[in-house]
Amino acid sequence: MTAHMAAEAGIRGGLPVVIDLALEVDLLDEGGLGGKADALFYLSKEAFKRRLIDDLWKARAATAPKSLVRVLLTPVILDAVRKELRRQTGHNADEKEIERILQADVLRPDLLV
Repeated sequence: MTAHMAAEAGIRGGLPVVIDLALEVDLLDEGGLGGKADALFYLSKEAFKRRLIDDLWKARAATAPKSLVRVLLTPVILDAVRKELRRQTGHNADEKEIERILQADVLRPDLLV
C-alpha cells in the first residue's frame, strides 16, 4: 500500500479531517517586515528541525475561542464570576443561572460545542 493509498484509506475510514490554522501571514498588509519575517521563520528548515511549529500550534490551540469557552464554563470560573458579581452588585446569583446566561446571551453559539 502506498502512502497515498494509506492516506485515502484513512479519509474513507470515517475519520473527520480537521484543519486548524496555526500560522497566517499577509505579505501585502501594512505591518512591518520584521514581524512578517519572524512569522515566516516557523516555515524554515531550522524551525522544522526544532519543531517550533508544534509549539506554535499548541499555543494557538490553547488560546483558541473554543478552548477559552471551555475554561470560562468550568465550576471554578463560574464561582469566581458569582463572587465578583456579588462584590460589585450585592446580588448573589446562582452559578447555574450565570452559566445559562453566558451560554444564551454572551458567548457565541458556534463555540458551545
